[in-house]
Amino acid sequence: MKSRILSFNILMETMKKQIWVPVLIFLGFFLSMPIAGMVYLEIIQTNGRAEADIILDYTRFLAGTGMSLVTMMTLGGAVLTGVNSFSWLHSRVKTDFYHSLPIRREKLFVNQVFLGIAYYVVPYLVNLLLAYVVGMVHGIFRGSMVRLSLQTFCYHLLFYLMIYLVVVLAMLLTGKILLGCLGSVVLCFYGPVLDLLLQGMATSFFDTYITNDFFFSKILYGLSPIIAYFTYMPNNSWSIPGKVWGVGILAVAALAVLCFFLYKRRASEAAGRSMAFPGLGRLIQYLMEVLVILGSGMLFYSITEHASLGWMVFGIVLGGALSHGIMEVIYEGDIRRVMAHTWMMGASIVTALLVIGSFYGDIFGYDAFFPKQEELKTLRIQSSEKNYGGREEEAAYNQEKIASMEKLAQDPQVYEMLQEVVQNRLQSIQSSDGWVHRDQNGEKVEQIHGVEVEYGLNGGRTANRVYYVDYSQFEQRLLALYDSPDYKKIIYPLTTMAEADLEKRIQSVQVTSIMGNISQLFAGSNEARVDFLKTFRGELMQMDQKTVTEEVPIGCLDLTINYENGEMTWDEARVIGDTPYYIYPSFTKTLAMLKTQNVELPETFQPEAIKSITLYDFQGDEEEEKKITDRAKIEELLPCLISDGCNNGLISTYDYELRAEILLEEKGYNREVVCVIRRDRMPDMSDF
Repeated sequence: MKSRILSFNILMETMKKQIWVPVLIFLGFFLSMPIAGMVYLEIIQTNGRAEADIILDYTRFLAGTGMSLVTMMTLGGAVLTGVNSFSWLHSRVKTDFYHSLPIRREKLFVNQVFLGIAYYVVPYLVNLLLAYVVGMVHGIFRGSMVRLSLQTFCYHLLFYLMIYLVVVLAMLLTGKILLGCLGSVVLCFYGPVLDLLLQGMATSFFDTYITNDFFFSKILYGLSPIIAYFTYMPNNSWSIPGKVWGVGILAVAALAVLCFFLYKRRASEAAGRSMAFPGLGRLIQYLMEVLVILGSGMLFYSITEHASLGWMVFGIVLGGALSHGIMEVIYEGDIRRVMAHTWMMGASIVTALLVIGSFYGDIFGYDAFFPKQEELKTLRIQSSEKNYGGREEEAAYNQEKIASMEKLAQDPQVYEMLQEVVQNRLQSIQSSDGWVHRDQNGEKVEQIHGVEVEYGLNGGRTANRVYYVDYSQFEQRLLALYDSPDYKKIIYPLTTMAEADLEKRIQSVQVTSIMGNISQLFAGSNEARVDFLKTFRGELMQMDQKTVTEEVPIGCLDLTINYENGEMTWDEARVIGDTPYYIYPSFTKTLAMLKTQNVELPETFQPEAIKSITLYDFQGDEEEEKKITDRAKIEELLPCLISDGCNNGLISTYDYELRAEILLEEKGYNREVVCVIRRDRMPDMSDF
C-alpha cells in the first residue's frame, strides 16, 4: 500500500512539473476544434449550402481527416510528449534522483507513459465535446457525428501512440537530448528514404521498371508511422481497413515492449553519452552511413551529363568519408576522432557498392523477367498513352474483369505478341540530350510507345513491367487488341460495372467537347443517366481498332464517382474517374441521347468563331511560332486539328510536332482551346 501511495504521489508531482505540456496541447486543440469549428460553420453556412452538406462537412471537420489541424496537433503532441517524458534520462543528476527513489523502475516507466497518453487523450476529448456544443448552437448536431468522430479519434490515438513510442525509443537509445530529437527523425523516415533511393536506382538501371513495383516498398514505407498515419487516414471514406487496426495495435505493442526492455537495461551512466547502447549505436551509425553513401553515389551519377560510373564511384567515396567523419565526431565528441573506426567506413562503402552494383548489373534478372504462359493466371496490358487512366490497384478488380484478364493470359496470339515486345524492347540511355531510347542495334528510335504489363502468376504474386518499343514496329499488333471484348473490359472499368452500380456509384457525368467547354449531363434524372451510360457502354464494346485509329473523338466523358458511402474503395473510384471515355462520330446512339439533353458535339470548329490560330513547331531546342488570321488558311487547317481534351493518342501516328492554340470568340468573350496537328496531315509551315 505504501508503494502504491508513493507511486501515486510521484505521478502527481511529475504531472505538476510537466503541467505546461498538457496545457499547451489543450490550447492547441481548443483552437483546432471549437474555435476553428465556430469559424468554419460561419463560413459554410453563409455560402447558402444545403443543410445535409453542412452536416457532412462539419462531421469531416470533427473527424480531423486529411491534412487538418487535428492531425498536426496529433503529430506535434506525440513528439512533444515523447521528448518531454524521458528527457530526464539525458541528465545524470535527474537520472540519479529518479533511480534513487524507493519505487521500482518499471513503475516509473509505466507512470510516465501513462501521463504521455493522458496529455493527449484528455485535451482531445474535452475539446471534441466543446465542438459538439458548437454544432448544437448552430443547429446541425447529429448523433452520427459522435460515432464517426470517436471512430476517427481511435485512429488518431493509435498513431499518436505509435509516433510517441518511436520518439521514446529514440530518447532511450541516446544520451543527449539533441541526438534524441535527431534520432526520432531518423527512426521515422529511414525506411521511406531508403525506398526512394532504391526506386531511384531501379529507375536509372532497369529499363522495364515501373514505380512502386518492389514488394518491400510497402514494408519500408510502413516503417514510418508518420507516412502510415497519412496513408491510411480515412480522408473521404469512414471505413478503416481491419488490417490497419491489426498491424497498428501489434506495432504499438511491439514498440512498448521494446521500450520497456531497453529502459530496464539502460545504465544510469548512459546520460551524457552520445549513445546509451554502444553496440546498437554502431549498428545505427552503419545504417546511416550506408544511406548517405547510396544517396551521394546516385546524386553524382544523375547530375553528370552522361551518367558516368566514375562520378558515381567518386560520390560513393566522398559520401563515405563525409558521413563517417560527421558520425564519428558526433559519437566521440572530439573532432580529432574524425577518422576513428575506419573499418566501419570501409564496411559501409563496400555495402553501398554491392547494393548499387546489384542494380547496375541486374544480378537478380529484373529486366530479363518473362514468365512462361503456363505460369500466367492473369494478364493486363496497358498503353502509356493518354487513352487510358492511371495504373490500377488490385482492389479495383471485380470478378468480370479478372475473368477477362485470365482469358487474355491464355490467348496464344497475345502471348506471342508480348514475347516479341519483350525481345525487341528499347534500351534507355542517358545522354547529353537527356534520356534516349535505342534499339538492339544501338540506333536511336523517335517514335516511342510504352507498354505496361501486369503479370498475375499462379502462386498469387504480381509483377509489373513497362516495355518501351518502336511504335512503328508494333503499332498494328497493339491496336489489334481493341478487337477483343475482353481487352476493352480490362482497360475500361465502366464496361464491367453492374447496372445497379451505374446508379448508386456514378454521381454525375460531364462531357467535354472539342470546343473545350464542359456541360453537366442528366442532373435531374438518375434513370436517364443510367440509360445513357448503358447506351454508351454498348457502343464502346462494339468499338474496334478502325474506330480508334481513323475516327477523331468529338467528345470525352468524365465520371464523378460516389465512394463516400463505403460501397466503393478509393482505388476503385480513382480508376473509374481517371479513365477518359472518348465519344466517336460513329457512336450515333450516344450522340442522339446527348441531343435530348441539349448537348451538341460538333465534329469540327466553326470557322466564323475562330479569331486566330497560333501554330508552334518544336524542332529540337528551336521553336517556330506563327499566328494565322487569314480565313482561307484557317479553313485549310480545320481538318488537321485534334482538340487536346479529346485526343486518344492513337489517331494515326500518335507522335505530333505542331501545337495549335485556337482563339475563339463566343458571345463577346474570347477563349483559347489547345489542339495538336497529327504528323501525317501536318502542313508546311512555310505556306502559312
